[in-house]
Amino acid sequence: MKNYYEILEVDIHASSEMIERAFKLLAKRYHPDTQPQEKKQWAEEEFKKINEAYEVLSNKDTRKAYSEELEFEKSNELNLLYNEKESLAEQVRNLQLELNLLKNNKNMNDYNFNVNNINANSYSFDNDYSQEYKKNSYYEQPTPPYYESYYHPIKSKLKNLLAFVLTVLAFILLSFLIWKIPFTKNWLISLYKNNFVLKSIADIFINLF
Repeated sequence: MKNYYEILEVDIHASSEMIERAFKLLAKRYHPDTQPQEKKQWAEEEFKKINEAYEVLSNKDTRKAYSEELEFEKSNELNLLYNEKESLAEQVRNLQLELNLLKNNKNMNDYNFNVNNINANSYSFDNDYSQEYKKNSYYEQPTPPYYESYYHPIKSKLKNLLAFVLTVLAFILLSFLIWKIPFTKNWLISLYKNNFVLKSIADIFINLF
């Protein structure tokens, strides 16, 4: 459903005078006759949207019916957004649980490594103590195996992957929430329309994807 208030760049509670003033300003800005040849088609489309929005919002009855329908749709969108937020939160909790399980498994492996190493050193001490004492006059413990041989590399990769997924999910959720706020959304749209450099960069990315 088109948001005619956003098209005219006014608030949903704007007065009839403000709507008319906004329409005249935008009509002058996007009128095809005031645009260069390469932008005429784009200006015509924008001009049609502005006229369509003003036709609905300038009439008291059509504006009331449209506003009620818009509010109902926004309510559904908020419910959907809340459900998506809960779903994302559940996924984050599950990922956190898996991460904790991995940490517990790693700690258990470390414990087993230390116990086995102590047993191996004790056995070596009992059997070789006499020879080592005569040779060095003190007992020198054998060098334990490298810790890396007991650490599975897949766990490290999975841990990094989980951290990346959590970051991406948080970024997507934050961006979605920001876009749903009318003030920031209108500001971003206005920034896109009025800043030629940002608009050119955004158009490049849009064409790429």
